[in-house]
Amino acid sequence: MKIQHDFHTVSAADLVRTFAACRDRAAVAPLFISNHGRNTHVLVGIDQFNHMAEAAPPETLETAGQGIVELADWMDDAVIIADQTLCVVFANRVAHAICRKRPGALNGRLLAAELPQFAGSLLEVHARRTLVSSEPSAADLPSPFTENAWLRFHTFPIGDQVVMILRDITDEVQRERLGDVKEALLQAMETHGEIGYVRISLRGTIEHVDQPFCSMLALPEARLLDLPIVDLVTTSGRPDFRAATDEVIRGGPPRRIGTSLLANEGGAIEVTAALAPLRGAYGTEGAVIVVTRSAAAETAPKCANYVKIGNCAPIHQESQINQPRKSP
Repeated sequence: MKIQHDFHTVSAADLVRTFAACRDRAAVAPLFISNHGRNTHVLVGIDQFNHMAEAAPPETLETAGQGIVELADWMDDAVIIADQTLCVVFANRVAHAICRKRPGALNGRLLAAELPQFAGSLLEVHARRTLVSSEPSAADLPSPFTENAWLRFHTFPIGDQVVMILRDITDEVQRERLGDVKEALLQAMETHGEIGYVRISLRGTIEHVDQPFCSMLALPEARLLDLPIVDLVTTSGRPDFRAATDEVIRGGPPRRIGTSLLANEGGAIEVTAALAPLRGAYGTEGAVIVVTRSAAAETAPKCANYVKIGNCAPIHQESQINQPRKSP
């Protein structure tokens, strides 16, 4: 609400010319100072100012600290606030769960005494380093509280206290390790040379192939990418292979099927194919196919009703090695 007192208002120019009189008036009641007709400042006596300052509730460190505690209690990460002796000032519910303690058991206790696993661990090293240097610290560490678990650990100072934030990243570490295993497995398959790997999209088109599969069909990778996988199957085997592929892409169980693939030279290769759905964060994203030659694989003779692979023309022309020579 705007307060206007004409009797206790003075312009800035008049204040400069009659400061002594204005000071006496301000000792009795607040004096409003205007600039171009708008009140901009208030001149008050020191006694009244001190009274106003005492009446206002001060923002104490205790009040600010309570706000931090309330914020920490609502966080999804584990939060532990400790003093210079690493005595717990506050630990939220998630911190008690990660440390396998009942709610409230850590508050007011020394971390090393309440959590023997903490004493001498890398968690304590990072916390003490932050207390000494007042610098934040972060690391991914094996959890001292749970076997085969990992924690992402952050420390930073607030005043003379240290805040420790812990997050369980076990699933993330496992995904990274599985990614490493997958990469090593693909390298082993390619080194083996007889195991073909194909990744197809939801539309059934090829997104990725390895070199053994290309060598099996005598086709380069560029010719195979974006090609429907069923176009590589002989005409008689396409209905069964298409049905198996559609079932797996729709999220069905993995399938194993025997079929024949068309090679670039015009023959057919008997293979065993295993299909598995490729699941991502938002559902099935396609399928993975692993192909090996059948135990009794034989290359079918080339014939006149050879089915061309998609729009790709054969790279090698039909060999004339076994054709009888014409007499001169």
